[in-house]
Amino acid sequence: MGKWLERKTNWLKNDNYDGGFKEKTAGRPPNDSEDYGVKFIPLRCPRCKSKNVLCYKTDFPIRYHTCQSCGWKFKSIEEK
Repeated sequence: MGKWLERKTNWLKNDNYDGGFKEKTAGRPPNDSEDYGVKFIPLRCPRCKSKNVLCYKTDFPIRYHTCQSCGWKFKSIEEK
């Protein structure tokens, strides 16, 4: 059997540890500008004009889609 080790203060050698919980952040700095984001253009099937479209493959900047209503396959090109 093993024996219990005595736990010492700062055993992980983390000098910045304050003992309390810190608020988690998303990992990126906040962006408060009004023009933040990407342009979204809703797709429609060129055959039946349905909005029920699924992207099944992406080879940037080309995306391949299939219409869930009629089964038509088509591609789109992403804008910059």
